[in-house]
Amino acid sequence: MNNPEIAELLRKMAASYQILGRNTFSIIAYEKAADSIEHLTSEAKDFWDEGRLGDIPGLGQSIAGYLDELFRTGRVRHFEEVMDKVPAAVFPLLNIPGLGPKKAYKLVTILKLKQPDRVIRDVSQACTDGRIRDIDGFGVKSEAAILTGIGEYRRGQIKENRMVLPVADALAEELLTHLRRTPDVKHADALGSLRRQVSTIGDIDIAVSTTKPQAVVNHFLKFPHRKVIEKGPTGASLLLTNGRQVDLRVQKPDTYGSMLQYFTGSKHHNIALRNYALGRGYSLSEYGIKQVKTGNIHEFKDEESFYRALGLPFIPPEIREDRGEIDAARNNRLPKLLELPEIKGDLHTHSLYNLEPSHDLGSSSVAEYLKISENLGYEYIGFSDHNPSISTHTEKQIIAIMKKRKVYYEQQYSSYYRNKQKRVQMFIMCEADILTDGKVALPAEAFRYIDAAVVSIHGSFRQPKDLMTSRVVRALTSHPKVRIFGHPTARLLGRRESIELDWKVIFGLCRQRDIALEINAYPDRLDLPDLIVHEAVKAGVRLIIDTDSHQAQQMYLMKFGVSVARRGWATGRDIANTLDYNTFAKWLVKGE
Repeated sequence: MNNPEIAELLRKMAASYQILGRNTFSIIAYEKAADSIEHLTSEAKDFWDEGRLGDIPGLGQSIAGYLDELFRTGRVRHFEEVMDKVPAAVFPLLNIPGLGPKKAYKLVTILKLKQPDRVIRDVSQACTDGRIRDIDGFGVKSEAAILTGIGEYRRGQIKENRMVLPVADALAEELLTHLRRTPDVKHADALGSLRRQVSTIGDIDIAVSTTKPQAVVNHFLKFPHRKVIEKGPTGASLLLTNGRQVDLRVQKPDTYGSMLQYFTGSKHHNIALRNYALGRGYSLSEYGIKQVKTGNIHEFKDEESFYRALGLPFIPPEIREDRGEIDAARNNRLPKLLELPEIKGDLHTHSLYNLEPSHDLGSSSVAEYLKISENLGYEYIGFSDHNPSISTHTEKQIIAIMKKRKVYYEQQYSSYYRNKQKRVQMFIMCEADILTDGKVALPAEAFRYIDAAVVSIHGSFRQPKDLMTSRVVRALTSHPKVRIFGHPTARLLGRRESIELDWKVIFGLCRQRDIALEINAYPDRLDLPDLIVHEAVKAGVRLIIDTDSHQAQQMYLMKFGVSVARRGWATGRDIANTLDYNTFAKWLVKGE
């Protein structure tokens, strides 16, 4: 089984446990394991082959044992015993946005639905016939929401199954590392949407500069694969063991720059560039720049000289989307895009400290986070664990938890730096839920025990635009210590669409109160999307890039948040966490 299939199996187990009323911690364990498997850049089976299942983050000993049984025998007896107690028709319904396990179980049971292959069609018909609104716990609005969810599911079914950027990037790095092992490769680069760092990627294209194309093609074919799709003198295509296609293009060094530019795209950038070139008497191709009058072709080893021949400075790949970059280049107005080394801290991380939160805990200690912050050369880090659950705690209990948590972090920090001179500075923060009515899920008195708050939406995603905007405005103005709006569109790539907001209103408020909009670098989010980043930059809104790490190693995902910022034309001046510690602290920490 591949990673998506294993993740789906684990989610079915989590759903089955939920329906059967099993231990909450077991449910969370299966959900965390599913997420971890889904985001692996290598196949879980490869970890098992190498005896390293225990190295997979978020995979407990019990679930690792079950996966061992799966890989050894092709089945897991315990999984079968549990899932046999749940009607098979429940599981397809779990793909419907907004329809959880218990509601799916109730629909299947009351409507007597027994055929998994047609259960979604049957539920859709039941909604149309008005047979769901009278079921206890549902209603007319629920019926409409289910129909909307089914529509989203069906649209998703016909979309290309794309990889999130960090997964595609890791796979491409494996391929590039393999190719660079032969001295026949002069240069090797990813092409297309991956080189432009688009948030989701289809298949992977690789370019190689070489004087020995056949030798490079033969070496490429040694990469582990399922089958060779195509092989020729200037390239090859492989279907990898994970079902992904990889295309290799080889080019002689003298024309490599032309090919790199041509196949990086985007299509719209290349069309606009071609029209610009025609106005100057040139035509463009993957082989170079041709003078239309004479037919002479000029070859280019690199992209810098290619653009320079057109009278333009180098245009970074991330902004080649025909959003005005050619005019900006022509008028010497291209921004100096943000670079990863400019980042001086990460303000959205989740440690393993258990404050009985509304959402998932992290899995790394304070010390582990501080160590990686040092490795990254950061000046500061913020711990932004989710607020304590308001459904299981009173306000008084939440305040007590937050007070105790502050003491814990201060003790852990002091212990780690007891005998060290140089320190990464720490901010004690909290990621607080924006509730349906716009209130923040943290009592006013609890703000005494944090330096600042990230506020985020984690539920009720389908409110109308005006209501959602009012909800966010209320949250952002609820307390002076609300300083960051976390993953503002609440999207999950490939799984949940963005919420609707009036961005003009949000931009105006954030600018007025100097609140930062987060670019969340977590693989499933990459949120804000680059288009909104671009608008925020133009509106003069402060941004901040965080990893939303739930495991310390995930702090290395910062580069993908930087990629989103670059695609949105952001410079270092637009990003709050490029500021040195003292300047940043003055911005972040506000009084009561």
